[in-house]
Amino acid sequence: MILQPCYNFPKPNGNIVLAQTKASVAVRGKPHEVDAEVRLRLLPSPRIEIEGALPESSGFLQLDSVDNIIIEGKDIPGFMIRAPFSRPGGSRFVWSLRHEPTIACGTSETEMVCVVFHLFNYEGLFGTRRSVEHVGNAHHAIFHIDLKFDGWNIELKSMVTTSDTIKSLREMGGFGLTHIGCLKKEDGSSFDAKTAEKMLTALRYFLSFSKGMWCNPCLAVGFDDKEKRVWKSWSSPQGHWASPISWFDPHHCEQLVNLFPGFMTKWKNKNWREALREVIYWYLSSNCSALGLGIGIDAGIILTQAAIERLSFEYVVRHKRLIEEGGFKDLRASDKFRILFSSLDIPIDIPSSLPELQKLAKQKQIKWIDAPHAITEIRNSLVHPEHKRRGQISGAFSPAWNLGQLYLELALLRICEYSGTYGNRLIQRWVGSVEPVPWKKRRLAATERM
Repeated sequence: MILQPCYNFPKPNGNIVLAQTKASVAVRGKPHEVDAEVRLRLLPSPRIEIEGALPESSGFLQLDSVDNIIIEGKDIPGFMIRAPFSRPGGSRFVWSLRHEPTIACGTSETEMVCVVFHLFNYEGLFGTRRSVEHVGNAHHAIFHIDLKFDGWNIELKSMVTTSDTIKSLREMGGFGLTHIGCLKKEDGSSFDAKTAEKMLTALRYFLSFSKGMWCNPCLAVGFDDKEKRVWKSWSSPQGHWASPISWFDPHHCEQLVNLFPGFMTKWKNKNWREALREVIYWYLSSNCSALGLGIGIDAGIILTQAAIERLSFEYVVRHKRLIEEGGFKDLRASDKFRILFSSLDIPIDIPSSLPELQKLAKQKQIKWIDAPHAITEIRNSLVHPEHKRRGQISGAFSPAWNLGQLYLELALLRICEYSGTYGNRLIQRWVGSVEPVPWKKRRLAATERM
């Protein structure tokens, strides 16, 4: 099966037609068969809509007139978002999905051999392998990444239009399809839709952690061994185009390949899955604060440190059992951070790449002894109105936030047993600039001394 988009995608920010079909629309309990169009509308914010025209016999319509809509035997939960208005041929209505994803074809037991999904607004990847596609007389490089775990293979693939789409998104923002993906078993065996949904959820958190903001697999379509579409999931992308700072470098896609098995091993464990969901959610919310999307850097500092503390509890108390839950609760926040970072071989000194924070730490009236002390004191000055430094160290907010995010990235990478390279957000100046993770640096240094 050739991996290609399952729908016709226009240029960035254009509406995507998902289906043109018959629908049964119940108006005050009476069903009407109508022609309907299902589309993904991207602006001003993404949502999936169903639009059609009801016959004049349906009477005067209000927002609550339509009870439900059924397409291909599936009840599509939703609500009217626009008061119907009359046109020649009937009253037009627009129905919005109540929740996403919504399963539009198949059930949780539906068997399939592969799932094709679509990625919006992902970074331009160099891939770990390449192929060539021909359009007319032109030759286009296509970049691929293969993520493998426990008999699964997830292929991410760029398209002929990817570079132009990313260029347009950088100029005008919004949403555009940048990659497609395929989820399947390496041996070609079948799996059910419930299993596919779980894998797609894990992939949503994995890709979002790499991007530094939400990036979810959308519009998934399941195929059987005869390449027939047997399952469809309707869902919208999250978050307008942006390029936040992140540990992942798009020129080094081996980073994704190397991290995926360890991430999925943790994801399979219920306790770790709950922790990763919370921690990555807070990490992404904080990371967007630097882009001016919703919250400020001060709120980002609070979210980052909440995530580190949650991660510390999961690792120190539940996983390693280095301290009992009661003892952990009694620790100062800085000590919770120290025990986590030290256990993970992550340096706790304030790095030389943040000279303004080092200088502040040495002031006689401050005397922060290390990075955990500095970032937790800055957080305390924000959340405690009686704090003696409140309003006096706002100039340290940005470096403290950036340092906290770096610690959070490194802790997640270490917990997932990653030992490759990463983009150091404190010093990275261009794409492609990476360095070994700190614990690998220490091993290399120890080997050289032997």
